[in-house]
Amino acid sequence: MAANIQSLIARLRGPDGADQASAATALAEQVEIADDATSALIVAAGALPLLVALLRTGTEDGKTCAADAIGWLANDEPTRTLIMEAGVLPPLIALLRAGTEEGKTNAAEAI
Repeated sequence: MAANIQSLIARLRGPDGADQASAATALAEQVEIADDATSALIVAAGALPLLVALLRTGTEDGKTCAADAIGWLANDEPTRTLIMEAGVLPPLIALLRAGTEEGKTNAAEAI
């Protein structure tokens, strides 16, 4: 699993917006089907600042997928604190105001 997470993080760092969105979706799915240890592993691997950056400057699809991943990560209490410290609220609020319907839903769930 760690190798897969590293691969997804590498894709988040890449220049392709569609690939970034796909990687964020895959990370969300990893968290959804796993336990809190998976959330901790994803955060420790460096995904959180990349997801926040995608939420701020990504494509509409990328922002929507990043909000979904952040929402799933926020289900873990210790991770939730790290998410808040990463400055996620301003871009989530921006997505709530001006995102697609799915983006708004994901942002609301993440908050």
